[in-house]
Amino acid sequence: MPRPKPILIDRERAPRGRAGEVAALLNLGPKTAAWLDAAGIHTRAQIVKLGPIGVCRRLLESGRPVNVLMAYAVEGGLSGTHWNALSAETKQWLRTEFARMRAEVQRRR
Repeated sequence: MPRPKPILIDRERAPRGRAGEVAALLNLGPKTAAWLDAAGIHTRAQIVKLGPIGVCRRLLESGRPVNVLMAYAVEGGLSGTHWNALSAETKQWLRTEFARMRAEVQRRR
């Protein structure tokens, strides 16, 4: 299934600096920023490059208890949308891709 196109809203409200830049994204707070930092994800640009599923993969591989809601939060943070307001199509795509990624990570363990 192809990934639905998000409606991007550029929110340049993020303070500069590693943790501040990530924590300022909508849906992501200080605790998530700390998890991301520990997993080697320090900037918005890295989150954009990895995408929500790649971010979740990194967190799972670093031992964090991540579920599909993290993918919703990251997708919403990048698009400037509250995670619960993502379209049904986007949520379905994220659920499918998250399940695929999680199965792959578990097979490799």
